[in-house]
Amino acid sequence: MPKIPPPTPWKAFGQTAGNVEYLVLLTHLPVRRMTALPKFLNYVRVIRKQLNAGPSGLVGYSLLAQPFSSNYWTLSAWESPAALAGFIRESPHREVMEELPKSLSNFRSWRWRAAGSSLPPSWEDALTRPGQERPL
Repeated sequence: MPKIPPPTPWKAFGQTAGNVEYLVLLTHLPVRRMTALPKFLNYVRVIRKQLNAGPSGLVGYSLLAQPFSSNYWTLSAWESPAALAGFIRESPHREVMEELPKSLSNFRSWRWRAAGSSLPPSWEDALTRPGQERPL
């Protein structure tokens, strides 16, 4: 198993209940070409600012960058699918998602449920979820 580069620390927004299930989301954002990187990194900055404001229902998040292979990842946990959907519909995320596909070669995401006692999710677990191909 390849060594995973260090991700950003998990940024938590409040306490989780150990016996409650939360929605976990892993996204893979492969940047198409190096010329798209400045625009992509600006999108990351804008969305990270939105995340740091602690949108309703966000439990926490972490980011992982593999710049030499142009692969970027997000790992987040949400109280519910409705909370995630609300974030996706909000500005600036909505506008970024309209423009982002122009910079990416193939966006992928995986969702699963996890007990609060297992949060934050580990990157090792997220990147080797059962039923998904090994993303790294």
